[in-house]
Amino acid sequence: MYSVENLELTLCGLYHRGIMAERGLSAREAAEPNEADELLDSLDLEAVLQTVRHHAQTPFAYACYSKKARIYEYRGAELFDQRATRLYRAVTEVSEGVVSIARSLELWLLEDMTLQTVACVSLVCGNGAYASEYREIKDHDSCLWLNLEDLTAKLEEMCGPYFEGELPAYEL
Repeated sequence: MYSVENLELTLCGLYHRGIMAERGLSAREAAEPNEADELLDSLDLEAVLQTVRHHAQTPFAYACYSKKARIYEYRGAELFDQRATRLYRAVTEVSEGVVSIARSLELWLLEDMTLQTVACVSLVCGNGAYASEYREIKDHDSCLWLNLEDLTAKLEEMCGPYFEGELPAYEL
C-alpha cells in the first residue's frame, strides 16, 4: 500500500500524462526528460508519503458538518472502499453570499496509491457554522484538468509540517 516506489510510479504517470496532454506530445516525446521530471525531482517523495499517510481520511459521498455543538451532523456512504488523501482542489465556480456555494474538482490519492478525480459541491452557511459537501467520482483522466505546477507547490506546502517535525513518522 504505502510505499515510496508506488507513490513515485503513480505521480510519474500523472505528471507525464499531464505534460503530454498540455503540450500535445507523443508518448515517445514524453518519455524523454522534460518538465514533468523537473517537477517530480523537486519533491521529497518520502516526505510526501509520510504527509499523505498522516492526512488519510474516509471521504463520504455526502456529509454535513457543524461548528456548533447541537446542530445535526451526517455522513453518507463512503466514497471509496479505502481511506484517501485529497492532494489538490481546483474551484471551478463560486457563488458567495449569506450562503456560499462552490463547485470544484479534487484529486484524491487512495491508500493503494491510485488516483481518483472527484467533483465536489460545497455549501457553507453562517460564516462556516454549517457546511455541506456532495462528492461524486468522475471517470475522466485526472491529469487533464490539473495545473502540475500548482500541484507540485501544494504537495511541497503539505510537507511543511513534516519537515518542521510537527507530524509523526509512520512505519510504511
